[in-house]
Amino acid sequence: MQDCQAANGFGHAWSGFVGIDWSGANGQFIAGIQLAMARPGTTVPDTILPPQNDHWSRQDVMTFLLDQAAQVPAGAPLLVGIDFAFAHPFADYGTYFPDCGDAPKDAAALWRLVDEVNGDLPHFYGGAMFRHPVWGAYYLAPPHFSAPRYQSRRRVTELAAKASGRSPSPTFKAVGADNVSTGSMAGMRCIHHLRQKLGARLAVWPFDDLRQCWPGVRLVLVEIFPSYYFYRAGMVPAKQAAAEASFLNAALDFYNSAGVATQFIAKGADADEADAIIAAAALRHFAQQTTKTMFDLPDPMGLTARQEGWIFGVDPIHAQQP
Repeated sequence: MQDCQAANGFGHAWSGFVGIDWSGANGQFIAGIQLAMARPGTTVPDTILPPQNDHWSRQDVMTFLLDQAAQVPAGAPLLVGIDFAFAHPFADYGTYFPDCGDAPKDAAALWRLVDEVNGDLPHFYGGAMFRHPVWGAYYLAPPHFSAPRYQSRRRVTELAAKASGRSPSPTFKAVGADNVSTGSMAGMRCIHHLRQKLGARLAVWPFDDLRQCWPGVRLVLVEIFPSYYFYRAGMVPAKQAAAEASFLNAALDFYNSAGVATQFIAKGADADEADAIIAAAALRHFAQQTTKTMFDLPDPMGLTARQEGWIFGVDPIHAQQP
């Protein structure tokens, strides 16, 4: 997809690992957005405080990432995981939007479409997709829930995650506590924004081939699902369990990370700070493996992932093509 600088193979040096617990909520400053950074090694990830107000805005997150891209050295990019679906299902119907001749053909076109539809909305909000005369028919969304083309479709990575423990909701579902769609719409706008600003200094995995991007790339974006990382460690983060230090530390130990202080209590209504911390530790754990790289998805799975995306850390061995 992206015209990246040539490189001699795939590098394994990273400046750091950032986990971002995301939100698609309408508004500017959002309590549910939390950031944490893990450094190379085994130290506990540090929570990154917002630059203003008491909470992060999506614009502040974008500014933070652009600043980081200006600071990291060539050959040692920052690995950034963000908690939203990077694309819609594609493999089941061979398109993101079935029975629509104007449907975008690849993820970059999808990101551009979402940003164009929501261009008049501030703070990277993506809710205009749900009211659009064409695209709105595919999303189950309030207030009218009139979605004649909505289907509970799943991406291949979501099927693989479910088979091995935990799966997010369908990307077209924009209602309920397990709503994935609003965060994804806002996130797709942000990816489009970063690609415009950073060009070849940004790689979005698995849509871009990292071997062809090295060493010019400064930020590598991957999709994460923090709940999956807890389940993979044998932990069930229900009823605010992850907000407690002992619970979080047991999961961090699974990912070869030092733990938080005993008095730690995670911020956020859904222990969002803990989600950012465990995501940063999991990113570091998976990215630093030497015997099996999580970036290499076997074909035909890799070809599907270049259209639909892939949750970083989900083993493709559990996946089955539609």
